Amino acid sequence: MLLVRKSMPLVCAAALLMGLAAAPDASAQGWPAWLGGSAEPGTPAWWKSAKGKAVFVPGSGYQVPGVEGFFDEKGRPINAPLDEVSSLLADGGEKPAGLLPGLDPKVQYRRVRDATGFGPDLTVAQQSLAEGQSLFTAKKYGAAARRFRTAADRAPGTPTADRALFLLGESYFFDDRYVEARDAYNELVEAQPNTRDLNTLIERQWAIAQYWERFYFDYKPTAALQPNLVDKTRPLFDTLGHAIKTYENIRLNDPTGPRADDAIMAEAGIYFRRGRYYDADAQYTLLREEYPRSEHQFEAHLLGLQSKLRKYQGPDYDGTPLKEAELLVKQIRTQFAGQLNDDEKTRLKQVSAELQLAAETRDLRMAQYYDNTEHYLAARHYYAKIARDYPTSPVGQQASARLAELGGKPDVPPERLAWFVDLFPENREQSRVGRIVERSAGETRLAGRAGAEGGAGVVPASAEAPATR
Repeated sequence: MLLVRKSMPLVCAAALLMGLAAAPDASAQGWPAWLGGSAEPGTPAWWKSAKGKAVFVPGSGYQVPGVEGFFDEKGRPINAPLDEVSSLLADGGEKPAGLLPGLDPKVQYRRVRDATGFGPDLTVAQQSLAEGQSLFTAKKYGAAARRFRTAADRAPGTPTADRALFLLGESYFFDDRYVEARDAYNELVEAQPNTRDLNTLIERQWAIAQYWERFYFDYKPTAALQPNLVDKTRPLFDTLGHAIKTYENIRLNDPTGPRADDAIMAEAGIYFRRGRYYDADAQYTLLREEYPRSEHQFEAHLLGLQSKLRKYQGPDYDGTPLKEAELLVKQIRTQFAGQLNDDEKTRLKQVSAELQLAAETRDLRMAQYYDNTEHYLAARHYYAKIARDYPTSPVGQQASARLAELGGKPDVPPERLAWFVDLFPENREQSRVGRIVERSAGETRLAGRAGAEGGAGVVPASAEAPATR
């Protein structure tokens, strides 16, 4: 019995060795690589180890030495020539974004679309594109637009979708449905900012914005909330607002293109004609600063000056527009001296005189305010400033005369109901400030010297210690 127990380990070891020798290869059994097998080509585990050895073959895909066939950028087998469409459609287009992508209506819509058989399908997209082009050539723009919409939806993020979106915008444009055309063009630029059709779609958007602007100013001004129920060429509400928005789209879609500065000037012109001078000034400033070589620079300076003058609301309001207008006058005289005609030069002189009078009036209004409230110290300050800055003007002479009259007036008005104010405790901070000893003429304050009420010591100038060498 003891002999049998001692021989059992030897028997088990021999049987194990015989079983391993007779067992098939691990890879043939499909075992995982970490159990001794190798991953199947085309799987993520295999691609993780083989990607470093893969070589890209243009027009075919990635090739791994020792493995037949070609693979895409994620290691998936390619059974047809590689194009940029395959991987995009395999990934399902857009990726969900946001904190709760599962609750995004777009995500739910895509799930329902895919479940009902209307998901990404390049074959269907290309067929719809071809049908749409035939209908477009036959000038059946409404039917063509539906085919292009299908093509764009069934192949998102592909050249087929880009072409379909452009032709969708063209179909809407020639069908006089300008709102839908503008939106289709914007959708194309958002998906493909460097589209080859950028110049064409910018010109289309420019024509749409011009049409809406002219309709409002030259034909029929309409209120923003007045609905449009019969004219398909215009938006449902706010025709002029849509024109402004389209001009903004032109600048944002092609900020360095030939229509960018034109769009800014057109938008600024709308604001100016509508009396929205703050918005007009912002657009003219944008053009002057961001497009220094624009052909509209001269007009942007002149109209920007007019906008600033109209922004100023009087001496009781902010004086920043006056300062900006003065600077702009100097820039116009310096930068466009050779382009100014006699009338414009005369007008600039008048504007300069108006700006000076407005500045004088503003300072005089401030001086009179303090004068009327008996704060004569502040009043004298402003009167002196006016007399110094504008000595020959009528306002300057008026300030000089009033300044002489205030010579004997107290700096501040007397305190009203002083006995009643004294009943209340004094603020601690004010009491500390009040205990500071003021320095008079001929006295020097020495830091670190104890003085009255705990303040710094004050000694006559003659008592200062002589300088030592």
